[in-house]
Amino acid sequence: MNFAETPSLSRQGNLDVLAALEAVVQSRFPGREREYHDAAAMPFENLQDLFELGLLTATVRKEHGGLGSNVMSADPATFLQAMRRVARVSPGTAHCMQVQNHVAWALDELGTDAQRERFVKPMTQKMSVSSFVGSEAGRKHMYVLKTTAKKVDGGYVVNGNKNYATNGYENGVAIVFATIEGETEYFRSHLMVIVEPGMEGLTINHDWYRPTGMRVCPSPEIYLNDVFIDELHVLGEPGVYPRGRWQGRFHLGFTANYLGMIEGAYEWVRKSLVERGRGKDPFVQLRMGEARTQLHGAQIVFENAIDAWRTGDVQHAELISMQAKSICAHAALQMSHTLIMLAGSTALFDEFPLARLIRDLNTHILHVGHDKTAQIVGAAELGESFDSTLQR
Repeated sequence: MNFAETPSLSRQGNLDVLAALEAVVQSRFPGREREYHDAAAMPFENLQDLFELGLLTATVRKEHGGLGSNVMSADPATFLQAMRRVARVSPGTAHCMQVQNHVAWALDELGTDAQRERFVKPMTQKMSVSSFVGSEAGRKHMYVLKTTAKKVDGGYVVNGNKNYATNGYENGVAIVFATIEGETEYFRSHLMVIVEPGMEGLTINHDWYRPTGMRVCPSPEIYLNDVFIDELHVLGEPGVYPRGRWQGRFHLGFTANYLGMIEGAYEWVRKSLVERGRGKDPFVQLRMGEARTQLHGAQIVFENAIDAWRTGDVQHAELISMQAKSICAHAALQMSHTLIMLAGSTALFDEFPLARLIRDLNTHILHVGHDKTAQIVGAAELGESFDSTLQR
């Protein structure tokens, strides 16, 4: 599959790793996707393939066993370009990979030596997947949680209910967000705790997650009932997540997935039209030209956003990344309508990948918060206060 990436984009990242990944994704993932989707099952075989390529700890520093690729490193591209390639066939697998890498990255950068030994090192030795869980019903702000952490001797006692816990914690760990009781300012109250299988008071509900799209990244509910968290299981100081602008580092992971999805759908439709002899129809040519032009624009803004992180201006890079995320989501939505009209109704049968990709797209882009993105970018343009780390 060749999407004629621009020269500067093709030079970004570890090309040997990406070439090996492309071969694995295109040869192995398509045959598994429908079964995963129908069962809303974890894509463990896909994830094992990614682990063997080092891509489940891509964001971890090289000296700690990873690939050293994240937006704050000298190589912001390998991880993002890998996600993009995975999403062309399995957006759910790409999201599992994204969340696992975000967990590994936070543990590697914010953890103590003891925490890296306990939690990061095993990730480089055996396939595991972990969850980063802020989401919960009814929260009023991304950094102000209903889940509470009460300070006690030796640690905290945590209570709350979480949802959309992609990957769960049963095959790894979960980093859970909570608000420290008695604190009102989120730069002082926001707390990250690490939970593991077997902790007393920790339960999981797998039956909750039954969406139309993104079924290949099971995202259960997690319940915490008086869960004791000792010092080893507290990640960083209170408030380190919002102060460190961590949420803003994750914008381009979603962007890579949106772009990869629509690239996969586009390529499948293009090949189908050629195989069916539709290429000589001038109206088919017109619509394909429109779609390809939109796709090229999305690819360029994705490239530009990766480059923005190389400047060292984090807030500028966040704003560029938010815009890229929104542009790629809108372009993908618009293209999807063109592609299904070109492909025809039979192409949406379950035996083909197109319908799954479209359902995944329509589900996953709801993470963007288009109105909030536009409002934040507008506030920045007008010289008003804004927070470019926010998703919605």
